[in-house]
Amino acid sequence: MLLDELYRLGARPAEPGEFTARAYFNGRLNLAQAEGVAATIAAGNQQELAAARRLLAGELARRLAPVMSLITDTLALVEVGIDFSGEDVTFLSSEQVATRIAEADAGLERLVAESARFERLSHEPQVVLAGRPNAGKSTLLNALAGHQRAVVSNTAGTTRDVISAEVALKRGMVHITDVAGLDEGEAPNDIDRQMRQHALRATETADVLVLVEDVLHSGPRIQLPRKPDLVVRSKQDLADHPARDGDLLVSAKTGFGLEDLRHRLDALCFGQTPAGASLALNVRHLHAIAEARPALDRAKKLDSPELLAMELRESLDALGGILGKVTPDDVLGRIFSGFCIGK
Repeated sequence: MLLDELYRLGARPAEPGEFTARAYFNGRLNLAQAEGVAATIAAGNQQELAAARRLLAGELARRLAPVMSLITDTLALVEVGIDFSGEDVTFLSSEQVATRIAEADAGLERLVAESARFERLSHEPQVVLAGRPNAGKSTLLNALAGHQRAVVSNTAGTTRDVISAEVALKRGMVHITDVAGLDEGEAPNDIDRQMRQHALRATETADVLVLVEDVLHSGPRIQLPRKPDLVVRSKQDLADHPARDGDLLVSAKTGFGLEDLRHRLDALCFGQTPAGASLALNVRHLHAIAEARPALDRAKKLDSPELLAMELRESLDALGGILGKVTPDDVLGRIFSGFCIGK
C-alpha cells in the first residue's frame, strides 16, 4: 500500500544498479569500485567477497594510479617537447623516456603477476588422490568427505572408476577425486587399460595432485605423469614409521593427521596467504592491461616524438577504461602545473 501510494504521487522504482551508476557519474566511485559493488552482490564464497571488497575500497585504483600518472607525466613532457621543438631546450631525453616507459610496463606486469583472477576464485579446486591399489585412497576420501562416498575393501583394485566428493575446507569447497589404483606393469585387459587411462588423465588435469602411499610400503614410489603437490602416507595406525621429508602421516581410521591434511590442502588450493590478501582482476581489467602493454612496447622503439605521443596516448586510453578516461585536459594540467609556459 505504501509503495502504491508513492508511485501514485510520482515516485518510481530505482532501475537495477541506478544508485551505483549515479555515484559513478557524480565522481564518487570509479569504474573498478562500481564493479566491486556488483562483485560483492554476486560473491559466492569468502574469497570472492574479500576480493570484491578490495575493489570496492579502491585497491585497484591505488595500484594502477602510479603507473597511469607516470605515463601521463611522460606524455605531457613529450607533447610539450613537440610544442617547443624549435627552441633549444630538451624536456626529456630518449634515455629518460625509455626508462619511464620500462618502469610503467614493469608496474603493469607486477600488477597482473601479483593479482588473482575473479574467474579462478569462483573455480572449485580439483584435488586428485592417486597411488597404488589398496593404498588407502578411498578410505581417506570417505574420511575427508565425512560419509561413505567410496566402497572400501582390503581387496586391491576395489575402485574401478573415478569417484569424487565435495569437501569443505577452511576457505572454501574443493572437489576431491579418488582414481583407480595405478600399477607400473601392463594392464591385463581392456577394462584395466581404460581404468588406467581415466586415472592418468585425472592426475594430469588436477589442480592439486596428492600421492597416497601405504605407510608399510617401502619400495620405490610410483611414477606419475607429474610431480605430486603433496605425498600422504596412509594407515599410520598400522605402523609407527617416521615420515619422509615433506610427507604427511595420516590415519583415516583414528583421525591422526587429518586436520593437518585439511590445512595443507587448504593452502595448496587457496594459496598460502589469507583469503582476499591479493587483488582480483576480472577479464575486462586484464584485457585493458593487455592492450596497454603492447602500446608501451611499441613506444620504446620509436624516435619520432609524434608517434611516441600517439602510442603513450593509446596506452593511457586502454588503462583509462579500467578507472575512467584520461582526458586531454588532464595532460594539459600536467604541462601547465610543471612549467612556467608563456614567460
